[in-house]
Amino acid sequence: MINFIIYEDEEYFANIYENSIHKFMGNNNDRYKTYIFKKYSPNILNIIKNLNGQNIFIFDIEVKGKSGLDFAREVRKLRKTMNDQIIIVTAHQDLIQNAFHNKLLMLDFISKFDDLEYRLMTCFQEIYEIFNANKFLSFKQDGEIIRIPYNDILFIEKNKTEDYLEIETASDTIIYKSNIAKLEKILSDDIRFFKTHRSCIVNIFRITKLNSSIPIIYFENKSTSCWSRDKRKALEERCMVGDLYV
Repeated sequence: MINFIIYEDEEYFANIYENSIHKFMGNNNDRYKTYIFKKYSPNILNIIKNLNGQNIFIFDIEVKGKSGLDFAREVRKLRKTMNDQIIIVTAHQDLIQNAFHNKLLMLDFISKFDDLEYRLMTCFQEIYEIFNANKFLSFKQDGEIIRIPYNDILFIEKNKTEDYLEIETASDTIIYKSNIAKLEKILSDDIRFFKTHRSCIVNIFRITKLNSSIPIIYFENKSTSCWSRDKRKALEERCMVGDLYV
């Protein structure tokens, strides 16, 4: 889940931000929610404190009651996490120094009158890539902490005879002493993972080819036949990109 938090008191610009969000997230087919605040209230911090997932803040510097810079500073104190990315916008270029001097670890500073939609979409893409790169499947096992980047996972399958899971990457097979139901819950908020069978989850971004008549799912150098009949149409629809079919 990606949350977009807009802090903007001018409806015209708030609508541009919101429309850009819908356009970008529609293209990426991921779960998201948008919050729009047109004036400051202490209750906003309570909402932000309890947000789950990854967050993108769009702050206008000049909002009556509390500036976007002051609000961003409060958010940074409240939420010390790299799951929060801040974009600062303003109608006045001369305020850029104020933004940098506040050391808000912001992603970008955008002028409202400098190709605003394009700049927003570019920022969203950069943030999206950061979020995906920073996602790991982490677990402790036999005294070791194991972290596997989501992007590295091809598929996860229950061992046919033993009570453990096999996490397949392009270069390795990692044993995970857990069950599919627990892992499905952990991965449920990420659009790239799809449960193809009661004992298998695949990363659809790493699929190179499907053959539903056998059936078999191909990856770069591995494959799985763990693909139930009732899941075939849904997976095909999710993978309807490029030359994916044989």
